[in-house]
This record gives sequence, structure tokens and C-alpha cells, in this order.
Amino acid sequence: MTGAWVRVRAYSSSANLGPGFDALAVALDAFYDEVEARLEPGARGVWLDGVSGPHASDVDLEANTAVEAARILLALLGRAEEGVSLRIWKGVPVSRGLGSSGASAAAAVVAVSRLLGTSPGAGVLLEAAGRGESVSAGTSHYDNVAASLLGGLAVVVAMPHGVKALSLPLDAWFVVVVPQVPARRGKTGVMRGVLPRQVELGRAVGNWQKLAMLVAALVKGDYRLAGEMMMGDNIVEPVRAPFVPCYDKVREAAVEAGALGVAISGAGPSMLALVEGPEAAEPVARALEEAYSSCGLEAAAKATRVAGPAEVVGAHI
Repeated sequence: MTGAWVRVRAYSSSANLGPGFDALAVALDAFYDEVEARLEPGARGVWLDGVSGPHASDVDLEANTAVEAARILLALLGRAEEGVSLRIWKGVPVSRGLGSSGASAAAAVVAVSRLLGTSPGAGVLLEAAGRGESVSAGTSHYDNVAASLLGGLAVVVAMPHGVKALSLPLDAWFVVVVPQVPARRGKTGVMRGVLPRQVELGRAVGNWQKLAMLVAALVKGDYRLAGEMMMGDNIVEPVRAPFVPCYDKVREAAVEAGALGVAISGAGPSMLALVEGPEAAEPVARALEEAYSSCGLEAAAKATRVAGPAEVVGAHI
């Protein structure tokens, strides 16, 4: 096993889709991370051996989710005595609401499990990756990692005995727009901190109904109805909107250009628009960039499809 290594790619993700806070995320092929796990005979523990890629300079080298997720996985497998180094190619923009840390964590646990020749199952991988998110989000966080790990539309439920996740196949097109604002470390924790701790029952029921209809509409392929439900959140998005640059103008511009629905991507500041297909994506992307420009900000909009699960893209075992 000397010199053994495995390289895994995991895609970006957008969580919540409006009313699905901490329950829903979709994997998107707009961006991806790759993590290479290398077996280090005679060593013990997990460490970061380098970061490259277009967003490498924004990676937190001390509190790194890929390293933490790999450490947790080794402990869960009873293999904490192993030595593993990680190399990250960072293609997902950091602190933009696109599941950057989740993609790294998902890629890391798949790479390490394949490196060791184990098949622990998706539940163990999800637990390790989600717990690894605590170093960036301040708490275990499973929606983004579930999407990056499993692909498709990920539905997540926290149970007393663990986390359950299902991946639903989805053939849909989105436009994601990323405003060019400084990356803010710890942003996810800050944006979770602004959320209300108590919600009136009627408002909660309204969100549950919209979430259920959103999932049903997406699975059925009724994207017009799904877009309507995306824009119906009345708990999380309203309190986060003031922290998202140009929120109102972007949302309005997307709808006027033909978007079926618009929501904050995860904790922001990126925004996500559901569109009817690739032809509809171009005018929406242009309108989103122009809306940010009118606010004095540069932004990059990109058409994206639903991505598949984390996958091995290279190995020497």
C-alpha cells in the first residue's frame, strides 16, 4: 500500500431552496472540489499537505472541514492509527453559500474510505462529513454534505439515533449568481445566529406545507409550481435577506427575465434561480449580473445542472 492514493471529485451545492432550511439541498455541477487522500506508512493522523485551485487562497488551513471529516471517519472505522495526508484542489468559491466546505468534506471521506478499501455505507460517510462541518459552521451540518456526497436533490432528517438522507434524481436547470464581495470566514455561523429561536405555529405550518409541495413539484417535474414554492419561505429568508447584497433587485430582475423561482443559496450571498431549461438560463444570467451592476457590484452568473454523487477520478492502490 506504499504510495497508495485516491482522488475524489465532489460538486457544489445549494441548500434550503427557500423553505427547506437544514432539510434540503441540491448538488450543482457549476463548481467542484477534488481531494486526494494519500496513505502515509509509519505516520498517524490526518493532515493537509497542500491546497491548489482558483480559490485556494480562501481556504482555512487550520480549521479545515476535509481534515476534520477524515479524522472522524478514521475514528468511526476504528482506524485512527492510520496516517493520511490530504491535498485539496479548491474549485468551489469559499463563503459564498455554495457548500464549499461540504464539498471538501464529502470528497475527503469518500477518498479515505476507498483508500483504506472499506465500504462503510453512505450513513457513516454522511455522519463523518457532516460532523466535519462543525469546524466551519460551528455545528454539525448535513444538508450540503448530503448533496455533495449523494448527488441529486438531497433530503435530510436528523433523528435521535443519527441522520437520515435520501437522494432524489432531478433533471433541472438553475442559474447561480455569485457577487464579488470579500469572503467572510465563519459566515455560516453568523448567518445561523441571526435566525429566530422561536416561530409562531402558523408560520411554521406554512413553511412545512411549502417545503412538502416544493419536493413533490420538483420530483414530478412541475418546475413552475416548484419555483413558486421556492419564493414562499417566511421564516429564514426574510431575516437573512438584509445581509445579502442587492437582494430585492436581484430577485425582481430574475423573475422579470423568466426565472421560475429565486432564493438565497444556502447562507448566501449567492442567489439561485430555477429556470425552465438551458435556453432560459442565458437571459436570466444576464439580468442577474446587470442587477448587481446597478448596485455597484460585479457578479458572475452561471447556468448549472443538477450534479451526481462524489466520484473517484484517479487512484493508485
